[in-house]
Amino acid sequence: MSVMLDVIGAALLVGMLMVTILNVNINMTLESYKSTSEFYTQTEMIQLARIMEFDLYKMGYDVSKPAIVAADTSYLKFRANLSDVPGARDSVEYLLGTPVTSSTNPRDNHLLRVENISMVSVSYSVTRFLMTYYDARDSVIPTPVSLSNLDSIRSLRVYLTLESPEPYDSSYAGAYYEKLIYPRNLQ
Repeated sequence: MSVMLDVIGAALLVGMLMVTILNVNINMTLESYKSTSEFYTQTEMIQLARIMEFDLYKMGYDVSKPAIVAADTSYLKFRANLSDVPGARDSVEYLLGTPVTSSTNPRDNHLLRVENISMVSVSYSVTRFLMTYYDARDSVIPTPVSLSNLDSIRSLRVYLTLESPEPYDSSYAGAYYEKLIYPRNLQ
């Protein structure tokens, strides 16, 4: 009888050990997925910020006034010479596009960048894209910016929020970017 109790006790201990190992394995897998999702979201944010900063700092470079053609909270169209070829005039637009249907995140939208006539979706997981415009006194210019106020824009603040397309534990990995940009050629 005592051997039987030893076998049952050993089986219970092995069972508890297996459940513990499985639980650790599941937790490690979930944390690995979570950290990978956060890493990709942050990497996408960094790449998007670099693209936008390159364009926005060149706003008005080597073109005649007005450099800014249209400005609203989620839309900006400006002119610049992005190629450094003397006399070249590029038109650049940033706008929040349509929702992403391939994502399970209902807040995901395309962020579109239009250069001259070619349109490219630079990000597929933008949940928030806002811009605020400032004049020479750092006063907020109300949006949409009227044609008479476009020349008074001296700086802009960009707000971006990205979220992962797939959730983990019913939440999405997110990344936030905010920057006040003073393009030199608008001064």
